[in-house]
Amino acid sequence: MADRPTKADPSQADRLHHFAHDLRNRLAAIQQVLQQFRETGSADADELITFGEQQYFKAMRSTEELLDDLGVERGITITARAPVDLGQLVNKAIAGIAHRSERKQQTVETALPAGVVVNGDAHWLHELVNALLTNASKFSGPDSVIQVKLERTGNMAVLSIRDHGVGLSPGDLEQLFVRYAWLESRSTNGEAQGRSTLGRARQWTEAHGGQLTAASEGPGKGSTFSLSLPLEMP
Repeated sequence: MADRPTKADPSQADRLHHFAHDLRNRLAAIQQVLQQFRETGSADADELITFGEQQYFKAMRSTEELLDDLGVERGITITARAPVDLGQLVNKAIAGIAHRSERKQQTVETALPAGVVVNGDAHWLHELVNALLTNASKFSGPDSVIQVKLERTGNMAVLSIRDHGVGLSPGDLEQLFVRYAWLESRSTNGEAQGRSTLGRARQWTEAHGGQLTAASEGPGKGSTFSLSLPLEMP
């Protein structure tokens, strides 16, 4: 077995972190150009666009692997914990993606009881829920339904977000939370794939002592994301 690379010292880690950030920005600009080409609707360009997108994801994934191997920390720090009413937060997040769901004429059905309170950072919890809702909308077709349900299970708050969209293959499920993994599933309206957000969402969940999982019966059969967070104890 090959030896693992030596962990970067603080100055090297800082330099690598800034390098990776700059590289991501440059690669993201390339992806935006590819997206513009896709939006022109030229069938002749589809193969080249897909190839370009694959190279973008491979470069981003290689960057993440290098940072992981050298032990470069890039997670979040929870410094502002406070009681957060999760139902209220989810309602705000739903309102925040209304422009997306309304454009696709999607319906968001909710079952959000009051008083389900967790202890955490409201900013990062909002980012987390927003990522899950955006993903559900992006990978669901027009006129579809997204179901959002919140309940208490033991000492945990459990939020489930179910869509009836493109679904996930077993292979996709294995890689879903890996940043910049190239997955088989495609968005339904030409949106950029941007599959790094779910990896960050799991990281934000774990920083709150929770768990984030996904399930799907297969391509074309939708997906369900389940977010479990510890309840605020009286």
